[in-house]
Amino acid sequence: MSTVFNLEDRLTLARGIDALGAWATPLWGRMDCPQMLAQAEGKLNSAARVEIRRIDAHAIALPDASVDICSISFGMKICDRARVVAEAHRVLRPGGVFYCLEAARIPFEPLHQLYLLYMDWCLPLIARLATGGDASAYNYLLRGIHDFPNQRAFACELERQGFIDVSYENLTLGIVAIHRGVKPPAVQ
Repeated sequence: MSTVFNLEDRLTLARGIDALGAWATPLWGRMDCPQMLAQAEGKLNSAARVEIRRIDAHAIALPDASVDICSISFGMKICDRARVVAEAHRVLRPGGVFYCLEAARIPFEPLHQLYLLYMDWCLPLIARLATGGDASAYNYLLRGIHDFPNQRAFACELERQGFIDVSYENLTLGIVAIHRGVKPPAVQ
């Protein structure tokens, strides 16, 4: 199914600030992270088409059916997925598309288990080095990597929230995946 978008109406939640320039996103929010927003404003202050806001992805302060694309990157694992997906569905116009880039499960289970062992060792070490000894700030990342549903299960969550044409694509052997779902067209 092909969808035509008005490229003026995109909402990006929890997205890395270095990737923002490529999207020229008019609305941008990062859940409860004013430091990240300040960095984004500093990098994008000359981009007239970009409006940066602090938005709670659990209760998006936008009208129903107000955006064509809603995306979230690496933020879904640290929030109430059902609430965020429901909010994305609410603010999307009929035919609008939701994208989610998130940690996933490597489909080959022995490789996935090796990856988890590596992450259980590597991430705390990097966190201790980055924070001067306090790895607790990164614990949520490990929980998210361990606890996030597999690709098919998350696709089913999107379908239960009302999205159609749900699909996903594995990246880097399935360490991460991009999910896509379309809000059904309005019933005439």
